[in-house]
Amino acid sequence: MRVLGVDPGLAETGYAVVEVSDGKGIPLDWNTVRTDPGDAMPKRLQKIFTDFEKIIKKWNVHFVVLEDVYVLPRYPNAALQLGAVQGVVKLAAARENVEVKELKPTELKMALTGNGRAGKDQVERVVRKILRFEEKIKPDHVSDALALAVVGLSRFGKIRW
Repeated sequence: MRVLGVDPGLAETGYAVVEVSDGKGIPLDWNTVRTDPGDAMPKRLQKIFTDFEKIIKKWNVHFVVLEDVYVLPRYPNAALQLGAVQGVVKLAAARENVEVKELKPTELKMALTGNGRAGKDQVERVVRKILRFEEKIKPDHVSDALALAVVGLSRFGKIRW
């Protein structure tokens, strides 16, 4: 089974493909999809859609775990942008008949660390330990995408740590 974890962002969307082998998560691919801030919103969304459609096909993903939108009330435009990014990722998954699950940031942090308000460094350290990464995982979008994939596989009872 392969899962695609996605940490949405308009400038940078983190992704990670993790496969189950012998009850453990094996990371296969992780990176970010970047868009040009000088491009119009539709062109940026098209790039995200196209890249995610390719990733889903290439890795024969079984399901996607997408971080739910969380923004501070004083940044309403960020919510709209993140919602649009989520929408194109969901569309790319739907075109390949791949189920999408959403996790709230606090739910993700609680599952990994036992603390729904854990910092990004704490989440990254736990993910590194679970996936046996020796080096720090950067950028944060990639670390978060790996965390989403790991927690998604755990929720399906496919891996334990």
